[in-house]
Amino acid sequence: MEISKVLFVLAALLGAALAQYEKHQTSYGHAQSYASVNQITSIKHEVPVYKHEYKQPEPVYIRHEYKQPEPVYIKHEYKQPEPVYIKHEYKQPEPVYIKHEYKQPEPVYIKHEAPVYKHEPVYKHEPEHYAHPKYAFKYGVHDSHTGDIKDQAEERDGDVVKGEYSLLQPDGRKRIVHYTASKHGGFNAVVSYSGHAVHPEVAKKY
Repeated sequence: MEISKVLFVLAALLGAALAQYEKHQTSYGHAQSYASVNQITSIKHEVPVYKHEYKQPEPVYIRHEYKQPEPVYIKHEYKQPEPVYIKHEYKQPEPVYIKHEYKQPEPVYIKHEAPVYKHEPVYKHEPEHYAHPKYAFKYGVHDSHTGDIKDQAEERDGDVVKGEYSLLQPDGRKRIVHYTASKHGGFNAVVSYSGHAVHPEVAKKY
């Protein structure tokens, strides 16, 4: 609005200056030319020299008043979008049949080379020498609390073994075993008993 006012004032000043200039040209230039034509005597006319003085127009000061625009408040309304339901249709895939072609493998020929035997050196077996076996031992157990009563004695000389052992049986008798063993005679045992058998009486139930 203020800029249009300034342009209007400048246009008015420019129009007034042009009107004054045209008036000056009409009053001086054309009148003298017409008078010189009507004169009988020849008059030497000199071309008038017009000096135009340009007058600087007064500056126009325009006061611009800045007015703060009113704030504009925009109200945003959030609208919940409508739910979109997507229907998924399951389509059974077409069966794929794969044709397997069996190809007979090429035969493989294995070349067997004759085995090479390495002859090991022949060792001469010498008879092994063993020490002459000979030992003797004996032991005995006498436990009256548990009734474990026994003993044994044995001796060996070469391939001949002799010994004896005895133990107290549950019926109160003592069993005695004499035994021998040899390479040619094998194992032989002689069993004997001493004492009398005693059996506990069993109470009868009525």
